Amino acid sequence: MAYYQSNYPNSGPPPPPGQYGGYGYGGGGQYNSAYNVNQYGYQQQQPQYGGGGHNYVAGQGAVPGFTVPAVQQYSQMNQGQHGPPPMAMPTTGHIQNYDSHLYQYQMQQQQMMMQQMQMMQMQMMKTSVQDDGDGAEQTEESSGGMSEEDMKEKMKVMMKETFVKELVRRERVSGTFEMTSGTVKPLEKYEAGDPVVEWYNTERGEDLTDKPWSKDADCEYLNEAMKGAGTNEDAIITVVASRCNSQRQELKKYFKTMYGKDLIEELKSELSGDFKEAIMACFVKPAIYDAWCIKEAIYGPGTDEETLIEILMTRTNAQIAELREVYGDVVSPHKKTSESLIEKDIEDDTSGDFKRLLISASTGNRNEISQDQLEEAVQEIIREDGEGTGMYEVNYEALCDMDRAKREAEQLYKAGEARWGTDEETFNRIFSTRDYYSLRAIWKEYVKITQRDILNSVDRETSGDFKAGLRALVMNIRCRPMYFAERLQKAMKGLGTKDSALIRLIVSRSEIDMVQIKECFLKLTDQTVWKWLENDCSGDYRKLLQALVGLN
Repeated sequence: MAYYQSNYPNSGPPPPPGQYGGYGYGGGGQYNSAYNVNQYGYQQQQPQYGGGGHNYVAGQGAVPGFTVPAVQQYSQMNQGQHGPPPMAMPTTGHIQNYDSHLYQYQMQQQQMMMQQMQMMQMQMMKTSVQDDGDGAEQTEESSGGMSEEDMKEKMKVMMKETFVKELVRRERVSGTFEMTSGTVKPLEKYEAGDPVVEWYNTERGEDLTDKPWSKDADCEYLNEAMKGAGTNEDAIITVVASRCNSQRQELKKYFKTMYGKDLIEELKSELSGDFKEAIMACFVKPAIYDAWCIKEAIYGPGTDEETLIEILMTRTNAQIAELREVYGDVVSPHKKTSESLIEKDIEDDTSGDFKRLLISASTGNRNEISQDQLEEAVQEIIREDGEGTGMYEVNYEALCDMDRAKREAEQLYKAGEARWGTDEETFNRIFSTRDYYSLRAIWKEYVKITQRDILNSVDRETSGDFKAGLRALVMNIRCRPMYFAERLQKAMKGLGTKDSALIRLIVSRSEIDMVQIKECFLKLTDQTVWKWLENDCSGDYRKLLQALVGLN
C-alpha cells in the first residue's frame, strides 16, 4: 500500500510531544482524558473543602475518599465498627492486594469528610433542641425537618451515589471495577531532601520544603541540568520519574515561556539511545503514544503483531476513542485523514480472522455496564441481625444476563469443541462485543458445558495471530496486571532486551496499575521488576525505568 509519509522515522524514539495541535492535544496543561487515571486526580487548584486533597475531575482522578475500599471504611466508622473493611471488588487468583499508601491516603480523606459530616450533624441536632425562649424545644424544622434517622438514611444515599460514581470511573479507565494504582503519582508538594529543593535553596535562597509543586522550580532545575558542557542525567531522571504525565505537559509548555526554547528539543539534543527514547515516551500524552506505537507496528518493516495485540486488546472504549481521534495526526501530521484510518491501516497490513479481530477492537465499541445496571447491582451489606451497615458491594451476577451467558457459552462450544473445524466468526462476535463481566460469566458457564477452560479451547481450536489475540483478550479481562507482568517478563527474558516494548510497558502503565503489575510479576518470577531491570538494563536508562516502577 502507499503509506502516508511521517516526519518521524520508523523504529525510532516517539515523536516530540506536543507536535500534534488538533483535538486539544497540542501544548500542555490539563485535559480530560480516559488515560489520565491517576488515583489522586491531579489538578492544580485549591480544594473545595478545607484540609487539603484534590477535587474530582470527570475522567481524571478517583472520587476523593470514596474509592474502594475507602468507602467501606467510611461506613464502618459511621457504624462504630472496627477492623479491616470487606473487599467489595472481585479478586482474581493472582492478585488480591492493593496499594497500602493509596489506602492510607484514602482513609485520611474519609476521616476528614466523616468529621465534617459529624460536626454538621451535631450542629443541626443541637439547633433542633435549642430553647425558644419560653422553655419549649424547637421543632425539627430548625434542623431542616430531618431527624437523626433521616440524616443517616440521607448519608446512605449519598454513599451509594458516590460509590457508583467511582465504579463508573473505574470502568471508563480499565473496563472493570477493580482497584488499581500507579507507581508514578502527581508531586503535590516538595519534601526535604528532594534534589530540586536542595538546588533551589542553594541557588535561589528559598526553601521549597512542604511547599506545593512549582513548575517554575522544576523548569529552572531542568534548564540548569542541560547548561554548559555535559548533562546532569540524574537531575532529569528525578523530575521526569516523580511527576505525572499531566505535570510533564505543564513543564513542556512553561519551559518555552521561561526560556524561549523547546524543552523536548533540548532534551533530544542532550540525550541518546534507549535513555532518550524512554524520556521522550514520558513526555508524550498517552493517547498519542498509543497511536504512535500502533503506527510503528504497522508502518515499520513488517508488522509487529504483538504490539497491536497488546494495545488494542487492553484499552477501554474511551481510550480507543481518544486513540482514534489522534491517530490521523500521528500518521500524517500535515494531511487531513479519515477517522477510520486506523481500520484501513489494519485491513491493509493484516489478514484473515486476525484482521477482523483487530478491526473489531479498534472500533472501541464493546458493550459496557450502564450506570442503571450498576445502580441496580450495588447493594447494601446487611449484618447477621438484619441491620444495614451503610457499606455497599456489587452483586456481580446482577450485572449479567445469566440466561444469555449460558446460551453464548453453548454457542462457543458449538463453534469449536463440538464441530470439525472452528467457527472463528462466533468467537470474534462474542469476545469482541460483550462487556467484561458478561464474558467472565460466559467463560464460567463454558467450563460447565465443556469441562475445559476457555483458554484451553482457544489453544485447541484456533491458531496463529488470531489465537494470540484471543488469548491476550481473555488474560486481560481475567487479570490485566498479570497479563502485563507476563509481557514485561517476555520483554526482558532470554538473549537481548526488547527495549521498545519494555519502555512502552513501563511508561504506559506507570500511572495506571504498575503497583498491581509488580505484585503479579513477583508471583510469576519470584523476583521483583526492579531486580530484573537491575540485571537486564544499564546506566541512566536503567535508573529511569527503575525510578518509574519504584523499589519494591
